Amino acid sequence: MSTDEIGILKSIWRKNAAGVWATHDLSGIDLKPRKGFSKDYFKIDDEVNLMTQRPGQIMNNFFATFGTTEFLVRQSIVPIVAWIDGDEEIRCIGTGFFISASGILMTAAHVLRDPADENYSSLTQVGERTHKFSEDLHFGALLPTNPAMKNAPFHIHPVMRDANWFMCEFEWAYYWGSDVVSPLLHQKPEFKPLLDIAVCKVQEHPLIGPYQPLNIGLYNLKLGDRAVAIGYPEMRNIRLVGDDYQPELVVSVGSVTNIYPDNITEKQNSTPGPNFEFDAKIPGKMSGSPILVGEGILTKGVVSRSLGSNDNHASGCLIVPMMGLPIIENKSLLDLMRSGNEGIANIQGAGL
Repeated sequence: MSTDEIGILKSIWRKNAAGVWATHDLSGIDLKPRKGFSKDYFKIDDEVNLMTQRPGQIMNNFFATFGTTEFLVRQSIVPIVAWIDGDEEIRCIGTGFFISASGILMTAAHVLRDPADENYSSLTQVGERTHKFSEDLHFGALLPTNPAMKNAPFHIHPVMRDANWFMCEFEWAYYWGSDVVSPLLHQKPEFKPLLDIAVCKVQEHPLIGPYQPLNIGLYNLKLGDRAVAIGYPEMRNIRLVGDDYQPELVVSVGSVTNIYPDNITEKQNSTPGPNFEFDAKIPGKMSGSPILVGEGILTKGVVSRSLGSNDNHASGCLIVPMMGLPIIENKSLLDLMRSGNEGIANIQGAGL
C-alpha cells in the first residue's frame, strides 16, 4: 500500500483434520477515516469486506470471514473489562488485542492493575512470584457479534442471533514487576512494574471458534517509522442488563520519535521497560492498544501512556524484548510461536 494508506494484515485461522491450528487465509483490511475526521485521528469508515475466497473449510466460523471493517477489526482488538460479582455494570478499563487463535492476548500491565489502583479489589500474595485478586473479581474481553447473524436465512444458535457481544473471561494473566516495601510502616508496598505489558488467556468459546489475532514477530523499528495505534478511547461502562452499547474503535496515527531499547538498567524515561515514543494522540482508555509500525503487517508495541501535557506525545512498550520471557508452564511466546500449538502466526520477510 502507499505511504498514505493505513491497513492491517489479518490471518484467518482454523483447526485442520488433526486438530492443529493452521492459517486458512491472509487478507488485508484498509482503514479509512469516516467523514468529518482527520487522517491522523479517526473513527473507521465502514465498508463490507470478504476475508477469504474459500470459506468452505471454515463454515463453522463463517461469520468471522466477512463483515464491516469495524466488525472485523473488533474481532482482533477488544475492550478489556472487569467486574465484581453482584455488579450491575462492567467496567471498561482499557484495550487489548489477540495474538493467537487459541485466545492469548496482550494489554498494558497497568490496565490489569486497575482494580488494585482504584481500590475495588485487593491483591493477595499466594506464591513467591504470584498474586491473586479477590475471588469475586473477574476480567474479560468483549467480542462483537456479526450484525448479519441477526437475519441469517439458515439455522444458527439463538444466542448468536440475539447477542450484542460475547463476554470471554480470562483464564490467567501474567505481568512482570515486584512490590517495593516502604520504610514507613503505615504505607503499603508499592508495585513497581518491570514492563508495562500483560499477557492473558481467555477461555475458549464454543460459539466463536478461533480467535482472530494480529501478527507479532521479532522485528525492530526505527526512528521515523509510522506508528498506528488502534483502540477504544471513549468507552463508558456497560450495564449488564438492557444495554446495547457498542464501543467504537479509533485509529491514531503518528511516527516514532525516540527509542529506548535498554530502559531497565539505564532508566531513560518513565515508561517501564524497553519502549519507544511516538507523536500520536492517545487518550486514556487506549492503554493496551496495539501499535502497528510500518505497513501494518506486524504489531511491534503496546500503548502504555500519554506523556506530559502535549496531546501528541505518547509511549509504547516494545513487544520483542518480552517474547522470550517465561509465561504459561515456563514457556515463552517464542516457544508457543515455534510449537504451532496456539495459532500464533510466524511472519517473516525483509523490511518488516
